[in-house]
Amino acid sequence: MEFELAISSQLSNVNIVRSFLDEIFSKFRLDRKYFNRIFLGLSEAVCNCIVHGNALDEEKKVFIKVRYSGGSLLLEIKDEGKGFSFADLSDPTSADNLKKENGRGIFLICQTADDVKFFDGGSKVLIRYKLAE
Repeated sequence: MEFELAISSQLSNVNIVRSFLDEIFSKFRLDRKYFNRIFLGLSEAVCNCIVHGNALDEEKKVFIKVRYSGGSLLLEIKDEGKGFSFADLSDPTSADNLKKENGRGIFLICQTADDVKFFDGGSKVLIRYKLAE
């Protein structure tokens, strides 16, 4: 079973995303101990789509699909932007970047998830979280 959500590119819509994820946890009776880790990765991906992908253009959408399968929660997040090059991202753990206020989103996603893959030139990300112990 797959659940879908489309939101306009407003940062306040992250609250809608939280409620959406909460509903999914309830429907599948998923262990709540995973919620904060998954929401952190999902919210970072959504914020990146809103700010960087769609450039805060409220006419553009962020599309989210969530599927639970084989003990894993699979998230697909897509924006309507031009994408980005993963290879061009700065390392947020380098001394030059430690005090910067941004640039950690993808790093956090990669640190919290079990698998992260980018498609469509970076405008779509697939994130997998293993929930089975």
